[in-house]
Amino acid sequence: GKWNRDFCFGGNPEGSAATNADKLLEDSGLDYTTLRLPWLNDRPEVKYSITHRHDTYVGVSGSRQSMADVVLKIVADPTFGSRDSLGIADPLSL
Repeated sequence: GKWNRDFCFGGNPEGSAATNADKLLEDSGLDYTTLRLPWLNDRPEVKYSITHRHDTYVGVSGSRQSMADVVLKIVADPTFGSRDSLGIADPLSL
């Protein structure tokens, strides 16, 4: 977690462009879903945990197949993750 915060956000995820953009979407009234993706790996299995907007992000990596599974769920059911920021991570990396 600390390495990711330092590397991706300069130690300050609350002031990052991604966090600020997510806040603008939340306040906009639009129907949207943002995805907080981890470092991707090539594990073949679809296995992940999801955290929501104000939950602490858990995990450091996830399989490409797992990320695709979440996107397909959103396409099949647009209410899944609607007006939310979904953090996706491989539970093996917890």
